[in-house]
Amino acid sequence: MSVLTASLMMSCSSLELSSAEDDEVTPHVSVTVDASISIDPSQTYQEVLYGADAKLTMKGWADGNVQQVANRMFSEMNLNLLRIPVYAMREATDPFYDKLITIMDASKTANPNVKFFASVANGDGDQNNNLHGADKFPSSMKGCCSYNIYSLNLTAYAKRLDDFIQMLTDNNHQLDYFGPFNEDPAGISDYQKVFNQMNNLGTTKKVGIETWGLQTAITVQADLEPLLDITGSHFYDDGSIPKSQWISTWGNLVSASSNPVWYSEATRYKTGDNINNLIDGLANIFPAIQAGADQIIFYQTTNRFVYFNGGIQPYKFSGFKHLVNTSENKLKIGSSSSDEDVMVVSFAGQDIAQSHIINSSNVTKTIEINIGGGYYSNADFDEKTWDANNIELLTTNTMSQRISSTKWLVTLAPYSYYSVSVPLMN
Repeated sequence: MSVLTASLMMSCSSLELSSAEDDEVTPHVSVTVDASISIDPSQTYQEVLYGADAKLTMKGWADGNVQQVANRMFSEMNLNLLRIPVYAMREATDPFYDKLITIMDASKTANPNVKFFASVANGDGDQNNNLHGADKFPSSMKGCCSYNIYSLNLTAYAKRLDDFIQMLTDNNHQLDYFGPFNEDPAGISDYQKVFNQMNNLGTTKKVGIETWGLQTAITVQADLEPLLDITGSHFYDDGSIPKSQWISTWGNLVSASSNPVWYSEATRYKTGDNINNLIDGLANIFPAIQAGADQIIFYQTTNRFVYFNGGIQPYKFSGFKHLVNTSENKLKIGSSSSDEDVMVVSFAGQDIAQSHIINSSNVTKTIEINIGGGYYSNADFDEKTWDANNIELLTTNTMSQRISSTKWLVTLAPYSYYSVSVPLMN
């Protein structure tokens, strides 16, 4: 990374401001700028929604403080969707599904508008754990048909899925989204045989691909997308893609897809709570948002943001809640960074620009932030910071602290998160 040296001597020519925006407020300051961020509210893109996941942790939630956990996720965080498990190993009449109905009831109580997305699970937190690939299917379904994925009897599988949807209906729950495969190498005929033999899908939207790696999703997207309403992908291959290419790689999937694209299992924030895990989690989802993903689903929201007893992990719950709440009813706007370790996503609505910036490096960085597109701000605005010593520290940025009505500096500690809410004028 090249270090930009900015001599901020506050002349109209050096700042290149229009006459309406050249309020010079901090003369004769010379600093070293490590990265620059540009925010352009005139460039508007998608609305981003955020969901929860309880596929592997449903039992712990159902056996815990059920309503308080639901309230945390769907009232306080205001997540719009819950990814729920469907178990290939279990009949729809299995009493274990009573626990699923319990958490769905609680979720609807917390937010009557919450949507449900059923995805085949790799375990149930009970007697069938860590079952990946063919292992998540019962032996009674395997061995019949070598031309199907895992030699499955897909007629029997479709019947089991139909029974599951009927069970939800009998318990007064509508299934909004459904995915029959998860991190499985299912092909066109596998999806077709499942969908074509199901009778209870109705208006439920079909979610698919959901590969372990983003690069695999890009490879199979063209074949599978015509069968689907939603194109989903995971991103566990992030370590094999240069960080500088994370946005463009997500962009390859988004640009190729005519369906909405979901990051359907966002992760990397681990099980414990600290500033590093918050930053790693934000760094994992910012590229998908920047590239145009419409939905982010946080993996294992129960027990990684909210404990089964209803308590919270302070860093992660506070940080992700802030991102979700402040992007609600806003559109993503143009924003970019000159440094791959200083990552940004921005949203705008109701004449407010909300920018979220992280320093994912282990060194302190001074950042120059610029507002473009003909917008500026002369008003005070709120800033919040998460770092090793602070959780959601609120400060006020006044005009006297800024270089101009379109430019200001912020110094970010190693592994820190800075969010700013800017009243806009143009």
